[in-house]
Amino acid sequence: MYIKANIDDCAIIINDFLPNDLFKAITSLNLKADQDSYNTWHKDLYKDKDNSITMKSVNHTKPIAYITEGKIETDIQILNDFCKILISCPFIPFKKKSSINITQFEYDKFSGINWHNDDGYTINYSFYMHDTWNDNWGGETLIDTNRGLPLVSYPYPNTLLTIKNNIQHKVCPVTGPKKRKVLQIRGIFYE
Repeated sequence: MYIKANIDDCAIIINDFLPNDLFKAITSLNLKADQDSYNTWHKDLYKDKDNSITMKSVNHTKPIAYITEGKIETDIQILNDFCKILISCPFIPFKKKSSINITQFEYDKFSGINWHNDDGYTINYSFYMHDTWNDNWGGETLIDTNRGLPLVSYPYPNTLLTIKNNIQHKVCPVTGPKKRKVLQIRGIFYE
């Protein structure tokens, strides 16, 4: 585990986040998407203001794990192991009173998310759990640093992208043959 980039105090990219054996186990995790969850997404995440569709919406599950005040709640052992590494990561400011939930997202071809800032969450993590990725397959996260052009983070396997609160970012549409698979971790950190 090492920091690949610290982007203008907006985001941190951590490569080789998990040990190889746990990463291989996580890549096989494939939970059924929750159809009811699609209705909770705000249309601005995949449509323009004139209601024209900019990209396909993203498939996701209901939360599959929680971390509340340091206690991990999940029925899936590999997620329990993942959560232990997450809260002990030296690069992430985990606080004991924090509240975190984890959801699995799958981006099919032409799926993505428009510009947004994860309003209401202190920090947002994206852990890339697909086993391979090519730079030409899209799915990049663009991060707005308010200095002109956005910075890019590619969804490389076994990488954790941490985006701090109120930072505008977007996920470009996937254009390649594989699904972009992500454990989406959202947290509210309390002092």
